[in-house]
Amino acid sequence: MEIQFGSQNQSSPKALVIIGVVLFLLGCIWPIIALGDFTDELEAQSWNTVDATVLELEIEKHRYECGDSESGSSTCTDYYANYMLQYVVDGITYTHSDEVKVTHFESRVWEVDYPKDSTREIAYDSEDPNNIDIDQGNFAPFIPPVLVCLFCTFLASLFFIGAFREIFNPRKPVNPDEKSDIPYSDEPLHFTSAKNVWGELHFAHPSVEALARKMKSYSCTDSQIDEFFLMCKKQQDDPNNPKPLSRDWLVEIEEVVENHDSQQNKDFAGNILKGRIVVAGLGIVLLLLSLGLVTPIFLKYGALPWYGWVLALGTLGSIGLSFALTKMAQEMAKFADQGLGEMLLKYANEELHGYYED
Repeated sequence: MEIQFGSQNQSSPKALVIIGVVLFLLGCIWPIIALGDFTDELEAQSWNTVDATVLELEIEKHRYECGDSESGSSTCTDYYANYMLQYVVDGITYTHSDEVKVTHFESRVWEVDYPKDSTREIAYDSEDPNNIDIDQGNFAPFIPPVLVCLFCTFLASLFFIGAFREIFNPRKPVNPDEKSDIPYSDEPLHFTSAKNVWGELHFAHPSVEALARKMKSYSCTDSQIDEFFLMCKKQQDDPNNPKPLSRDWLVEIEEVVENHDSQQNKDFAGNILKGRIVVAGLGIVLLLLSLGLVTPIFLKYGALPWYGWVLALGTLGSIGLSFALTKMAQEMAKFADQGLGEMLLKYANEELHGYYED
């Protein structure tokens, strides 16, 4: 089956490749910056471990004015962990002291899990026991740059795929005078339809589906679209029909739709309801993850790591957005109908009555 859409604005493969390369390179910047720390942490995976005693620990808080003149001045806080560890390697006692900048959550981990006189497992370099890693195997800081890289790579791959399609399977030129959005297809016209998991009506024939989408963009309901094409199917299946319906008929209906004396209104209400289901499902998943991961961490430390805040805020945001989308869909459904559906049904009835009278 061959299908061709009537869009005249096609992006060149060269432009698509350039955009894809730029996106990919942008996604690689952050991982490249973090590569040195990642290789150091990876090397520390093979080091031996030993229990170190926390001789001293002090969490310092540095408060300073932040913000700007537009957003207003506010107070920010930086946290620093000053610690001294003592450990024994091959009968030799070593001490290690340092001051490291930590997050609020990490400062709470130090205070709760590793107070003074407690022990903490550390890794040390056997060639130089003074070189230690106090948090062996902690790859969490590298997750954000990896996610950014994967996201940019995914976007870049979409542009690369589009470029390869244009190179190996270029779209055939269409008549420049053809203004219709109804695609060409060598498949015989039919009106087979089905509903997807969201309850939306879709048609198997690409030309009919394109017209149905156009009708829906002018706020025709699924029931109106279904009734209209049932009338078309009735005429199409009539053995006495001297002129079977064709794409020209669909283009004629499309012209009627576009010339409808009404402000075009996309099917926002239907899309919002569909989006609400997706958001609600995401909210349920995030809620379960929050209950299983975030709640125990917060109860223990009284603070959350960055991924805990992502889960918690994502859960609350998804729930709130789901209720907001429901309310928006209800309000928009009140004025979405522009009378086009009734007009098309009347038009189809008149056409069929005229056909049968003839």
